[in-house]
Amino acid sequence: MRYFLVMIMAAAIALPVQAANAAENTASVGDSQGVAAPAPHKVKARTPHEKGQGVAKLQEVDTVSKALTAPNKSPATIVATIVEKVDGQKNRYIVDDGTGRMTAAIGPKALKGVNLAPGMKIRLKGKIRVAADKAPVMGVRAVHVIK
Repeated sequence: MRYFLVMIMAAAIALPVQAANAAENTASVGDSQGVAAPAPHKVKARTPHEKGQGVAKLQEVDTVSKALTAPNKSPATIVATIVEKVDGQKNRYIVDDGTGRMTAAIGPKALKGVNLAPGMKIRLKGKIRVAADKAPVMGVRAVHVIK
């Protein structure tokens, strides 16, 4: 008896929900079978930043002035002169290419044993790193001394 009462209550609760769903998904009024039609497929317009669309290719930076305004992670190849080593910061150098000055982070792997001195002309290859409220820094992956 209890089971029968539980089944009736469950059917009473589920029946209005099923009726509402059936009213939304039924075929046209003239359809004699009353078969539910599939819901229309909604296509969402994608923006270029969504997954699957790919990332816009960043332009390679070739001067310090362009690097100072470039977006984060922009590839860069800059020919510049070492101005000085930044005091108190390991592996940081100020470089100048005639269009401006910026800081370059040149690690020991990129240096490969080369000792940098002020006045040396070098080619730096790496990426521009832009942090909030800070000046852009070039993360250098390779250094080539130009004679």
